[in-house]
Amino acid sequence: MDINETAAWVKRLQKGDDTAFDTLFAAYQKQAVRTAALITGETTLAEDVAQEAFVSCLLHIKDLKEPTRFKSWFFRILTRCAWKAMEQKIPSVDWGEALEKLMPFASDTYPSEKEAVYEKLYQALDGLGKKQRTTIILYYFNDLSIREIAEATSSLEGTVKTRLFAAKRRLKRALEADGQKGAELYEI
Repeated sequence: MDINETAAWVKRLQKGDDTAFDTLFAAYQKQAVRTAALITGETTLAEDVAQEAFVSCLLHIKDLKEPTRFKSWFFRILTRCAWKAMEQKIPSVDWGEALEKLMPFASDTYPSEKEAVYEKLYQALDGLGKKQRTTIILYYFNDLSIREIAEATSSLEGTVKTRLFAAKRRLKRALEADGQKGAELYEI
């Protein structure tokens, strides 16, 4: 769904059209669950986090003044929900299980023959702090711009660039230390 189509649905939702929420939910649900799983490191928690983000979105949709910024606004809510969930529960990640559950959400993006590299990537992501991990996930997995990530994380653009640079460097080192060529695959 492009930015203008999303904005049109947001405006309809703000006017009380309940079907608009269903459309937005359908458009962002898989991406929200995948993002929550990557941030929290727990696939079982991801659906709860995504659901909480959608409920919060519905409750506060009238607060969104610029419907064209729905995507970054929604990911701000999702990020906050994921961070809150992480603080309440120490994650224990079974990356084999996570990869198995995440692959259907990303089947068009991640070929199954690269599963071992993806598992190493997810393990490397788990080694990042929550802010660096979130920045990487929003940038690479959700195609948000630096500006959108800054809005979603309530950070300055320079801070986002610094986090992205440092996280990419740490991921590259982690993948290279393991003998993986994953860094080249992801252009890290």
